[in-house]
Amino acid sequence: MKRKDYYFKIIKQYMLSLKNKSKVNTFVQRLYDKYGYGYTEVNDAQLLMELQNYNMMQDVPYLATGQSGYFHEQIMNNGLGNFKLNQQDIEDAKYISNCFGKNTTYSENNIPITYTTLLGTTEFNYGTQTFPAGIFEDVFQCSPTHEFPIQPIVGESEQDYFLRLLEYQIDASEKFNIMNKQETLNRGKRLINSFCTHKNKVYLIKLSDIQEIKASFGDVEGLRDGKASFEESQQKINDLPSFSQLLASFNLNSDRIYNDPNMQSEYGIALYGLIPYEKIQFIEVESKYEMVQRRAIELGYSIGDTIPQNFTSEISSTIKR
Repeated sequence: MKRKDYYFKIIKQYMLSLKNKSKVNTFVQRLYDKYGYGYTEVNDAQLLMELQNYNMMQDVPYLATGQSGYFHEQIMNNGLGNFKLNQQDIEDAKYISNCFGKNTTYSENNIPITYTTLLGTTEFNYGTQTFPAGIFEDVFQCSPTHEFPIQPIVGESEQDYFLRLLEYQIDASEKFNIMNKQETLNRGKRLINSFCTHKNKVYLIKLSDIQEIKASFGDVEGLRDGKASFEESQQKINDLPSFSQLLASFNLNSDRIYNDPNMQSEYGIALYGLIPYEKIQFIEVESKYEMVQRRAIELGYSIGDTIPQNFTSEISSTIKR
């Protein structure tokens, strides 16, 4: 690396750290750190109650969205909405899924969409997920329930676990051409490192900062799956109400939002448009894998122990997708 490029990278990292420091919601972070998430129903219920109380005490409540740490630098630089996979990661994911006999496509229509819910534990579910669903299911051959197909080992890094999982799936597959194994593992390791390097986040967005952004309750057909053309997508978005108009059409205000089933739906509120990074805050959350590792240590398992199936299943059932 040239000296000029090296110094530019250092300055960029420093500036990002300043942005990060100013953007953490310390109160919500303390609540999360106090109760954890996904361990017991009692703790989750207490956390949910305190999050809702905090949100309703604000002059303007928050929406929230949980995201993989993979997207954090993009969000801090460009705002929330236009989540993009690195081109190399797209190529690696396509290669691996094709080797398993799946024809995976990744939408590149660049429609900025953020899926949100009211601040609560729903978005912590999404924040536990290191990989987008398409990669988790098509590259690592996992189920949509986000259960672990093979058991983690106490002390095993997330990177090492998913590489071991990928090799296990290759060896177990009847469709996989063994001649592609080493190339698949090399690409898989690169892909895993891209996603397992950064802490996952839950981002907070004040309702006052999205009043004019187009919005819908749940999905609009053709937008999320990328089946609509760019022109068709733009027309669909143009026809949507703004967030303030959407609330008004249901006679909603900040005093009633937690009592309305549309606002409570697991499908949440979709926002169509970029939300500037200056308008957002965040907290750091554990991935599901980190939760399992920490919980195993707390329960007395030792480094090198295989975590039993019923243990990870219990965590999976607590964290509902």
